[in-house]
Amino acid sequence: MDVRRVDLAKVLAVTPFPQRPRLDHEAGRLVGTRCGNCGAVSWPGRPVCQRCGAVDAREIALSDEGTLITYTTVWVRRPGLPTPYVLGQVDLADGVRIFAHGRGLTEEHRVPLPVRLVLLDDPDAVPPFVFEPRENR
Repeated sequence: MDVRRVDLAKVLAVTPFPQRPRLDHEAGRLVGTRCGNCGAVSWPGRPVCQRCGAVDAREIALSDEGTLITYTTVWVRRPGLPTPYVLGQVDLADGVRIFAHGRGLTEEHRVPLPVRLVLLDDPDAVPPFVFEPRENR
């Protein structure tokens, strides 16, 4: 049995999850982490690697391009989100998969679909970013 030991003191010394950046508006990128031990990439960033358990994560700017692998249109109302809205899974070029909102998708679009990240102008917007087809540039 593979038992991973995590140095709790190192974990507690890392910036707490709610205080870690998720977006870099200036660069127009998502901010994640890459494990210094095994290279696993995460978004949002993690203090402990989900693959190897190392406490050696470094902040990185993630790619602003990826591939939409699946999506659905949501018609159920949620506070602050006008319907319909699109949710999908995007594989970023960095090798991390994220669940995010989409924009500009039509019935003609098929997956896999090249997409790009768009940070919304209002930093308090929910969601603060979307993915849209690269062809919409």
